[in-house]
Amino acid sequence: MKTAKLIPLYLLVIATAFLLSFFISQRETPNMQPDVLMSGRALPRFTLTNIYGERVALESFQGKVVLIFFGYANCPDVCPQVLRKYAELEQLLGPKASDVALIFITTDPFRDSPETLARLVEKYSSRIVALTGDWDELAEVWQKYHIRPLEKEEQAAFIAHSALIYIGDRNLVLRKILTPEMPAEDMLEQILPLL
Repeated sequence: MKTAKLIPLYLLVIATAFLLSFFISQRETPNMQPDVLMSGRALPRFTLTNIYGERVALESFQGKVVLIFFGYANCPDVCPQVLRKYAELEQLLGPKASDVALIFITTDPFRDSPETLARLVEKYSSRIVALTGDWDELAEVWQKYHIRPLEKEEQAAFIAHSALIYIGDRNLVLRKILTPEMPAEDMLEQILPLL
């Protein structure tokens, strides 16, 4: 008889645990898809700091096709994959590589100093433009690109972030959004018409 009375209590505990885990998971994995309507619009402008401590504006890449990816130096999976794709694209482009800007913008301003990003990109290609900044200026860029990697107070070891590569034409207009799973050869096919 006592077991029958405890069943509703067990069900309530299980339901509460399920709901709690659902709400926590929703907070930890924010909606990271960009607004589809961004395509065909000017890439949102920014000015950030490169690995040499110099301020770099998106406009400085006018006349080049730009690829923009958001990630962080200690990322265990998708960021190294994208940086390898950047290096592969550079090889596949050959002499046309100078007409393409490969941009990596940090989602971890707490740890990704210019020096940290310099060590990261030297593993892949000296042509990768790695950019950082303080939290406030990066948060503004993240918002413009629909990226929500972390809250200002957080310094998590693993940072959820988008896994999209934004491609802008020579006039800095967004033309394509690609995923890191795409082979470098297929990415090249998407880039060549923009050159």
